[in-house]
Amino acid sequence: MPNSHPKNYTVTSGEDCEGNVLSVTVTSMVRRDELTVFGPTVGLRVSLEIAAASTGEPVTYFLSRLEGERVWAVDAKFGPDGYPYYVHAFGERISAVRTVIKAVAHILDDLARVQGLVENIGEQVPLVLAAHSPSSANTNPGASE
Repeated sequence: MPNSHPKNYTVTSGEDCEGNVLSVTVTSMVRRDELTVFGPTVGLRVSLEIAAASTGEPVTYFLSRLEGERVWAVDAKFGPDGYPYYVHAFGERISAVRTVIKAVAHILDDLARVQGLVENIGEQVPLVLAAHSPSSANTNPGASE
């Protein structure tokens, strides 16, 4: 049976050597097709936790990247205590889009490739979803390992 446990990564935020070390745990990545009042919304949905090494308290994020988009957008952010800092529906793009740092985006791009969810993805590359979605067993982080 494929491993479906969350995937853990360590990244450094900031361009200089004084950046913060972050622990990133991707808990799910799935293709999502949803009909909204604005029409069909198709893309990838990710849930992850990010904790600064200095505090260890994770913040939970829900992200999306819609077909044709070039960045991962933050749909929702919840503090360690569950406080909702920022909450929008999957793929909502009416307000200003908040994005993740490049190091986290690279992790997500690579994970989407490994899981066979995409045909094309990358930094400032429009998302093209795979023609045939893999089975649900392969949409969990680590399933292809």
